[in-house]
Order: sequence, then C-alpha cells, then structure tokens
Amino acid sequence: MGRWLRLVIALRLALVLGLLWAPWVLSAPVSLWRVQQGPSTLFLLGSIHVGQPNLYPLPAVMDQAFIAADQLVLEIDLGLTSPTAMAEALLSRGTYPATENLSANLSVDTLRLLTAYLQARRAQPQQTDLSLPTVQRLRPWYLAMLLNLEALKALGYVPGLGIDQYYFQKASLAGKPVYGLETLESQIALLAAGSPSQQDLILRSTLETNQKIAQLLATLTGAWKAGEIDLMYKLAIADHADYPALEDLMDEYLDQRNLQMAAKLRTYLDGDKTTLAVVGALHLGGEQGLLALLAKDYEITQLQSSDL
Repeated sequence: MGRWLRLVIALRLALVLGLLWAPWVLSAPVSLWRVQQGPSTLFLLGSIHVGQPNLYPLPAVMDQAFIAADQLVLEIDLGLTSPTAMAEALLSRGTYPATENLSANLSVDTLRLLTAYLQARRAQPQQTDLSLPTVQRLRPWYLAMLLNLEALKALGYVPGLGIDQYYFQKASLAGKPVYGLETLESQIALLAAGSPSQQDLILRSTLETNQKIAQLLATLTGAWKAGEIDLMYKLAIADHADYPALEDLMDEYLDQRNLQMAAKLRTYLDGDKTTLAVVGALHLGGEQGLLALLAKDYEITQLQSSDL
C-alpha cells in the first residue's frame, strides 16, 4: 500500500508543480492561511524546519503577514531554550545507562542495516567518524535523529535556515512577543516514547528513508512551495504504511498534538490581535490536521502569492 500511494502522489505532484511553474501563472497558492474571527486574525504558516539558502526569499505575502502580526507563535518559544539546555535535555533521555547498549536493544535486521549504513557513510567524504562502537550509548530514537540531521546537512539543509527560525529572528529584531504552543520537554518526551520494538522500527525506517532523502526532500519542498499541504502530508506519511506497528506513535506525534495545538490556537482568536503562527507543515494537512480542525469553527482562506 505504501509503494502504491507513493506512486499516485508522485504523479499528482508532477502535475501540480508543472502548473505552478508555468510562466503565465501570475498568482499561485502558498502555504499560508488566514483565519478571521471578529477583530482577531490568525495567519497560519506551514514551516519547513530545515532549509537551504535557495528557499529564500520567501513569498512576499508571508513577510507581509509577519509585518501585520502583533505577535509570533511557534511550536516552542525558541527564546526560552538555549542550545546547551537543549543538548542536555536530549542527552538525558537519549542515552543508555552504562549497563545497557544499543546493539543489545536492536533486532537482528535493524542492527545489520545500521552496521551497513554506518560503514557506507564512513566511506563518503566530509562525514563525521560515526561507527557502531561510537553510538552504543545512544538510544534508537536519538541516533535516528542524529543520522537524519547529518543526512540533511550533507545535502546543504541547515536548521538555522528553517522558516520558524527565520521568523523568530525577525521577531527578536522587531521586538515582537513570541509564544510557544508546546515545550521542549514535551517534544523530547514524545520523541523518546514508544516500546523498544517501536524504537527499533523508528531507527530502521530512518535508515531506509535516508537512502532516498534527497529526492524526498526535493519533493516535499516542491509541495510546500505549491501550497499543497495535504499532498505534503501524504508524502511524509506514505512510508509509515509499511510499519503498522508505529500507527499509535504516529497518532501521538501528529493527531493528538494537533488537537492540543488547535485548542491553543483558538485562544489567540478570542482577542483582538493579529497573530502569525508558524508550525511544522505536516501539522496542517490531513483529516486531523490543524486546517481541518480549525475549519470546524472558523472560515479559513488559503492565501495567494499576490495577496495582501
């Protein structure tokens, strides 16, 4: 099912992007929505958490939404979290005690895949010296995150160029207040959740996805640029169809968090201010995404590159 869904998605994306990039298109949808409630306005912007320099400049309508906003809302308030505190929080939940190690907690298949992956990447230029002995203290979810970040960096993607970081820096310079929908602690607790067998599958799926990450990221970014947020959501979850044992974790990662985020976003529509909320684009799409949840109570308009 996962492979068939990926084929359908790829064909649809090719059509969407072909239409978007046609030279006669003067206005096109972007990944930005406006929610109006009396005197209150909420701009909801789907974020890509890592970016390349060629992602910028962003569509002018996004910067205009920021200028109009009285406040910025992110998944977490980046101003409350220092890099040192973040590293310490990750290490406290992401490493084994001295009496345990990674190999003893992995299945035979995942351990074999990890060993081959690390050997292959060490043969590539400009890679850090990660080997099976050096990662024995790391829990599967933490190692999966580190390997994913390294794969992104090798392709020129940088966390500092993510859209949420971009607008956080602009808000800091402009003196605009910044708020968070979640906390760093809650996000790390979620990453560390799951049974040992589920953590094993998280690492395995990461290793498999990293083999094709360049194509996947290019496709996801293309969907984001086209404002095709539902398509982006389907692309991202397609591989998880091959891992039904991760279904309850995916529900926690996305659906349950979406319910909590939507509840908090509603509070920003109760006043008279204009708010720009920048959240991961995958939280917007799907039947349980933020757009669908908020559409139950409010009228939502997707903005065009020519709007505002």
